[in-house]
Amino acid sequence: MTRPAFAELAEYLDLLLEAICVVEPNHRISYVSRGAERVFGYRPDEMVGRMIYEFMHPDYREASLRLAEHVNAGGDVVHFENKYIHKDGHAIDIHWTTRWSEKDQVRVGVARDITEQKRLEVEREALIAKLEAMALTDSLTGLPNRVLFADRADVAISRAKRTRRGFGVLYIDLDKFKQMNDEKGHAFGDEVLKAVGKRLQGSVRPTDTVARLGGDEFVVLVDVGNSQLSLEAAVNTVVKNIDETFAQPLQVKSLSVRIGISIGVALWPFHGNTIEQLMQHADHSMYRRKFAK
Repeated sequence: MTRPAFAELAEYLDLLLEAICVVEPNHRISYVSRGAERVFGYRPDEMVGRMIYEFMHPDYREASLRLAEHVNAGGDVVHFENKYIHKDGHAIDIHWTTRWSEKDQVRVGVARDITEQKRLEVEREALIAKLEAMALTDSLTGLPNRVLFADRADVAISRAKRTRRGFGVLYIDLDKFKQMNDEKGHAFGDEVLKAVGKRLQGSVRPTDTVARLGGDEFVVLVDVGNSQLSLEAAVNTVVKNIDETFAQPLQVKSLSVRIGISIGVALWPFHGNTIEQLMQHADHSMYRRKFAK
């Protein structure tokens, strides 16, 4: 299709912010409105007569040409997105609305630059992910917080009821942490808590969940899984591993710090059917162990 076919509408099409593109079946551009310069950076005379794929981002060329052939065959591809290379060299996101003109044997597309919209969407998704992470993780250690731990515990209870395989809950408290915090300051205490959280994560299996409840209190959800050991033996193996790991000093701000821990244990379903009951039992068990030292 040539420019004269658009003579009566050209002055109106040129007012549009979008680019109107008319492309022949062989992908040669026969007409573009002045909006092309706003969208692609090229003047119409720099695009007409050239193949449209010359302006496409290489990563999107193959898929875009497949869609173009589909439109050429009379198929409707009303809305789709791809990337082009702007005249100044940067990649731009383009939203297309395109149809086949049976009368003129060309495809007519409307191109709109959505690069800024895409950028804002990415920022929005990143912000949402950050807010979700903040809501479900402990800000100091990065471990799951009480909310996320409870959610994973609910999943563990549902799975245990279905598989008839129990699980364990460990309640962990640091020995004499308040005293150390008062003597060395809260900033140092925070570093200790971060180091403890990291060591706890390294002391358990990937299937277990370590969470910080607050202060110097941590919990571990022990997933017995397909262990051949009994429930009690499997959980005690994790407890033993944690105890042995914390027998070694922590490195905190170039200092070697020995941190004692007290661990209380609760087993589902023997010590409770809900996470609240299990944590309460584990908490009491932990205090009995602490005061027995």
